[in-house]
Formats: sequence, structure tokens, C-alpha cells
Amino acid sequence: MADTPKSDADERQVEELAGELARRLRGMNSRQELTDYAVAMLRESAEEANQEQQARESVQRASKVGNINTIAFGLPLGVIGLVLCATGILAGPGMIILGAAAVMVAYGMVTAMFIRPRKGSVDKPVD
Repeated sequence: MADTPKSDADERQVEELAGELARRLRGMNSRQELTDYAVAMLRESAEEANQEQQARESVQRASKVGNINTIAFGLPLGVIGLVLCATGILAGPGMIILGAAAVMVAYGMVTAMFIRPRKGSVDKPVD
């Protein structure tokens, strides 16, 4: 992979900042503690940047595939509807909830059978 002028400039800037930090740390009394502190801060910053990147990627994957599974939502509703129907006194609302659950499960099954995710939505390994 060829280096771009921007990456070369970024690399030089990082080297300059590291050199300046090293010069300043050499002149301080507690340089070992401050060096450890600086390294810890750099690690935390890198981890935060990685977490933000992973969050963006997961949002993009969810938007491509869809973020609601109607089957997973309809099954608990069906159980709630059955329990309400079993009480006898709440059979009316139970039947309504059971009907909504049946529609959700049917819709989820139809979309699972006929709507395919795009080829680009498959998880790709991160370098």
C-alpha cells in the first residue's frame, strides 16, 4: 500500500509531537510517572476511537439489514395473549393481542423467506 502525502504529513506531525513531549518530560522531576500517564492517555484515546468506529459500523449494518425482528417481537406477544385468553375475563383483549402477534409472526416469516439482505450487508473483517 503506497503512502499518501497526507499520511506522510500526519506521520511527521506525530513524530514532532512525540519528540516535543520527550523533550519536556526529560526536564521534569517525575518524568517516569508522567510518561506512564501520557502512554495511558494515548491508549485510552485509541480505544475510544476504535469504539466510536465500531458503533458507526454497527449502525450502518443495522440500517442495511433492518433493526426490528417481528418474529422475536410477536412470540412474546402471543404468549401474553394466550395468558390473557386463559383468564377468561380478559379474553377480548387477549384475542386482540393474539391476533396482532399472529400478524407480526406471519409478516416476519414472509420477509425472512422473500426479502434477502443486500450482498454488502455481510459483516466484513476489520483490518
